[in-house]
Order: sequence, then C-alpha cells, then structure tokens
Amino acid sequence: MKTGWAFLLSGIFIIAVGVVWILTGISAPGADTAATLFPAPGITQAPGASPSPSGTAPATTETPVPQATLQLSSDEIKMHFMDLAYGTGNAYLERWNATDNNGRIVVSVTGNRDTDIPLLVEAAREFNSQSQTNQISEQIKEESNGDIAIKFISPDGFGGIVINTSGSLTNREFSAGNLTTAKITHGTIYINADLKGGQRNHTLIRSLFYELGFVGETLKYPDSLFYAGENTNVNLTDADLNAIGIMYGTGLTHGMTVDDVKRVVYIR
Repeated sequence: MKTGWAFLLSGIFIIAVGVVWILTGISAPGADTAATLFPAPGITQAPGASPSPSGTAPATTETPVPQATLQLSSDEIKMHFMDLAYGTGNAYLERWNATDNNGRIVVSVTGNRDTDIPLLVEAAREFNSQSQTNQISEQIKEESNGDIAIKFISPDGFGGIVINTSGSLTNREFSAGNLTTAKITHGTIYINADLKGGQRNHTLIRSLFYELGFVGETLKYPDSLFYAGENTNVNLTDADLNAIGIMYGTGLTHGMTVDDVKRVVYIR
C-alpha cells in the first residue's frame, strides 16, 4: 500500500516539474540539436558551417544566376560586316579576287619571331573555315615572296615607306598613341619589330585582315578584332567570323559598291 502511494506521489512531482518548465520558458533538452538538423524552411545553411550565434542571422549561400550569351541577329551581323568592309570614305569592296591563283593566298614573313608563325597559321585556319572562295595557305613562308608579304622592320625604317592610294587596296597606317605599329600597302605589311606581347600579336593579325579587305572598324563591339579603340584583341568573335563568311561568300566580288552589296546580302 505504501509502495502505491510512492508511485502516485512521484508521478505528481514529474507533472509539476513539466508545468514549471512550460511556464518559465525553459527549452526542452535536445531542442537545439533538432533546430540544427532541420533548419527553418527558406534558409540555406552553408555546408559545414556552424549554427549562427543567438541573435544573429543564419549564414546563407546564394546560387549565382547564369548570364545569357549575347547572340547577334542576322541583321546585326550584316551591319557588322558593312562596318568592316567599308571604312570611312571607302567606296568599293576590297576583297581578294577568287580567280587569282585559283583563290589561293600565300603569306610570307621576314624578321619575325617564332611566336608569330603559330598566330598566322591559326588566323589562316579561321579564315579558311568561313571562306567559300579564297583559301590562305597554312604553310606560312619565312621569306620575302608571298601574295601577302609581312615584314618586321626597325621603327627607323618607317620613314622611307610611303603610304598612298595608287594600289587597289586602300593603304593604312596603324598606330598606338604616338607609336607607329604598322604600315600597309597593297600586298605588303610592314610591322614595327620592337612591338611585344599583346600589342605585337594584335597588330600582326589585324594587319593581315586589313590586307584581306577588312578596312573598316567597329565601335559597337569592344571584343572584336576590328574594334576601333586601342586594344590587344587577337581572337575573332562569332560576329567577326560571320563577317568573313559574307565577305568571301560566292555572292560578292572585288570592287562592288555599297549598294551592290546591300542588294546581294538583303540589307534595306
């Protein structure tokens, strides 16, 4: 009988303690552990991070939103081509004639460094991948004779090179600040041999494509090889490659006017 009363009194005591916990706001044992394993909905805890101290916001991580790749429309590509094909004051298309030497263009180079040849080979491959008419030989000759002869010369030698417009190609002088980086005449490119790094690489490839008829520039696309501002771009963008495809497609020929080209490529 005494044992029964003892159990009854013990039960009443346990219930009383529980009521005191509820009334005084004391957390039940194990509550913190449960909160750590099952955080509130909408809160992402960084992997391996410790629970936030009391009174501070839990650490969260944000998933980066991928940026969409810029895709130019057909009309934008056509206008990019027109910018590159017709420089300021240039009235005629200056592309190479597909009937000369069966459309084959041989590039030669003198005074170069070993690093210049791979750049020319890659440029030739990219051009050939887009052109339906002419092809640049990927065997770059280290000599002075070529359809396009590239000559690295001392800066002092630029004074004796006369730039004129008597040839079929509009001639050009490239510069960076007060420094002459290249002079281009029909069939021959003279490049400052003192150029180094990105400036040397850009001047080499930009001059080559100028000789191929891309005498204009773009102000809209800073990543283009043909960007008008000072830059060290070497790689052709997708828009540049498409412009090559239009220039050396089967529908265009050397000497076409702006209006002639617009009718062929359907520019209004």
